[in-house]
Amino acid sequence: MGQGIRTKPPRQSASEALAPDVPSLLPVIPLVSSVLFPGGVLSLQVGIDRNVRLLKALPEEQNLIAAFCQHGGNKENPRSEDLSRIGVLAAIVQRLPLSADRYQLFLQGRQRIEMLEMTRQEPYFEGRVKAIVPKAISKSVKTDLLIARALSLFEKLVESDAKYSNELLNILKMNLTEGPDVFADLLSAFVNLPLEEKQQLLETVNPIERIELLVEYVQRDLGKANVDKELRRQIQSSIDRRERESYLREQLRVIQEELGDTSSVEHETEGYRDRIETLAVPEESKMQLRREVSRLAMLSPSSSDYSVIKSHLDTVFQIPWDVKTEDRLDLVAAEKILDEKHFGLEKVKERVLEFLAVLKLKGYLKGPILCFVGPPGVGKTSLGSAIAEALGRKFVRMAVGGVTDESEIRGHRKTYIGAMPGKLIHSYIQVGVNNPLIMIDEIDKIGKDFRGDPASALLEVLDPRQNHTFVDRYLEIPFDLSHTLFVATANILDSIPSPLRDRMEVIRLSGYTDSEKLQIARRYLIPELLDNHGLQPGTIEIADDAILSIVREYTAEAGVRNLERKLATIFRKIARRVASGDEQHVAVGAADLEPYLGLASYEHEFAERTPEIGVATGLAWTSFGGEIMFIEATRMTGTGRTTVTGQLGDVMRESVQAAYSYVRSKASQLEIEDRAFSEYDIHIHFPAGAIPKDGPSAGVAIATTIASVMGEKPIRHDVAMTGEITLRGKVLSVGGIKEKVMAAERAHIKTVILPEGNRKDLTEVPEEVRGALEFRFAERVEDAWSLALIPLFVIREKDRKYDQAEYDSEHQPRPGPSERSDSRNERNEKR
Repeated sequence: MGQGIRTKPPRQSASEALAPDVPSLLPVIPLVSSVLFPGGVLSLQVGIDRNVRLLKALPEEQNLIAAFCQHGGNKENPRSEDLSRIGVLAAIVQRLPLSADRYQLFLQGRQRIEMLEMTRQEPYFEGRVKAIVPKAISKSVKTDLLIARALSLFEKLVESDAKYSNELLNILKMNLTEGPDVFADLLSAFVNLPLEEKQQLLETVNPIERIELLVEYVQRDLGKANVDKELRRQIQSSIDRRERESYLREQLRVIQEELGDTSSVEHETEGYRDRIETLAVPEESKMQLRREVSRLAMLSPSSSDYSVIKSHLDTVFQIPWDVKTEDRLDLVAAEKILDEKHFGLEKVKERVLEFLAVLKLKGYLKGPILCFVGPPGVGKTSLGSAIAEALGRKFVRMAVGGVTDESEIRGHRKTYIGAMPGKLIHSYIQVGVNNPLIMIDEIDKIGKDFRGDPASALLEVLDPRQNHTFVDRYLEIPFDLSHTLFVATANILDSIPSPLRDRMEVIRLSGYTDSEKLQIARRYLIPELLDNHGLQPGTIEIADDAILSIVREYTAEAGVRNLERKLATIFRKIARRVASGDEQHVAVGAADLEPYLGLASYEHEFAERTPEIGVATGLAWTSFGGEIMFIEATRMTGTGRTTVTGQLGDVMRESVQAAYSYVRSKASQLEIEDRAFSEYDIHIHFPAGAIPKDGPSAGVAIATTIASVMGEKPIRHDVAMTGEITLRGKVLSVGGIKEKVMAAERAHIKTVILPEGNRKDLTEVPEEVRGALEFRFAERVEDAWSLALIPLFVIREKDRKYDQAEYDSEHQPRPGPSERSDSRNERNEKR
């Protein structure tokens, strides 16, 4: 669809040519992507059904129609309001049928018109219009200067932009005598402008204002055209300069060969060629590197490609392709090193020694992929360093927490500015051997965004069957990773993608018990802190009860990081006193902690002193270890509604619903009247409401709480329980048994109810903890009810009354908790 122009000046006056009689009622044709100006010619193909119907219905002798620009709506089926208000009376110069439903139409603009009313929309548009008479402009110096300015700018635009031809400029000059109105319309038709700006020019009736707008638009397009022209010139100049440099370099190379002289570049490339031959890489890789060196020899040192290729080759030669350390295969020495570095962790040590034994017998073994999973501070990262020392290998830590770009693992292509190899290859360059122990730290915190998935890139790295041909994008040649021992660390296993988790041998590191933390402080933390603070052994004497108080009342963690910080605080304060000459020996007991550390930071939950209705003790597993968790319920007169509070997740809320439904189904067995569930509302609350809670393992405790409050039966205060329940009352196994049992022992619980499926997990619980607790196993919820509810619901003796004093005498608390609670209450009063 294009707009034409008149090719010669009209012989009649402008008023005669462009101001015919305008019929009041005219058929209307929408213009989708063009604006027709008076005096201009427009060629367009007509294929829209409504417009085709118009042309077929239009008599041959009628050649006037109204053309209006469409500014919105459906292009195939516009509405009347989608057409502009100002259009052009157009004469049909020629219409050629191309097919049964398509025409080629040539229109010539005659005069501006205004749409008064759209009288018909089907089968085609027809409207009532009126002519817009252009304002007569008298000849003046200002008008002539404005026309001259517009003509000059358009002339410069024709010179700068190849889209405009000199013929357009000649036509404008030939029509200068026709007046500013005709000049403005012609120039509006010639200039390539957006549709909105074209329509604005058409709606501007005053020709002087129209020319002023044209000056603004042409000047803007002229600036763009000059910028494009300069860019093309610079690009062509750059191409010519490179071709010239290439020619001169070739000439220089020939001259140097004739003179027997070689440049420093030649010496450097020859050195690269010699080093390639000594590389322990396949022949295909050597051929690829030789091609790179040949390209380097043809380039100038000032070329950007020269520095890219040189950096790539330098990186290739830095990689330890065949440099390795000899493994220390002395099992006794390795075991001694592991024991010196870490307390406990027997499973991990056993797995490392097994690897060493097989390596010693076979002589070669592809490195296993180990993944240490456990809470913060339990020694996962330091354990990797100890394993490397035990094996006699170099250790390098590769942190991937928060990495969201796949190129951080696989590297960037060397064609990019600032490209470099990935973290993996950089690790080998850092240690200088091809068989180190690489620790992939925080693998569960890898991110993912539009730049790729780093976890997917690690699939090849951590697969012993594939990683012998790992290709970094920057290197572009394969590197063997199979000699490397990879060890990953994570806090949570669930956030690691399943395909990646399947490639690793998972070893769980649970939290330390209080006694284990005491031993770690004695054996490792205190000697190291003494050395770090410049104190002689014997300067500080910290009692065991002081260390245990720090563990229980100043830290809440599964590991020992905060314990080390608190001990360091004590050591700093004592070091100041020693340095001042005030004291040379300081003893610290449990009662002396407050001046050093302030008031206790944590108050762990302890078992209730007496049984209560609607209060059950559950067991929770957090990233900091295990905790006991009270579940409270109360009932009030209402309509049977259930309210749950305590910042719970969806899974835990579903557990509440399942427990409530099961208790209601067993109402008769629990001696609960059916009407109680419709006459009472029940409110279940999980204390510590600011802490988010989720998971299904509290199902047994929730069901026991509901059964207690609805049946008005107290729950034993020295019983803690865990387990997921089903709607059929089955108790399913859960995780974190070791941490939960240890939490129960710290809280002075006597009996722990576990799912039958978790009986095997008790082997992981330390012997000292197992000996302090009684364990009962439940296959169904009723098993837990029979142990926790008072009186036992299976004894249907309604006349028997529960004697609280008798119960208390049978279930005396173990010595210690009361004294600890009293001392804690005293501190609370001070606080």
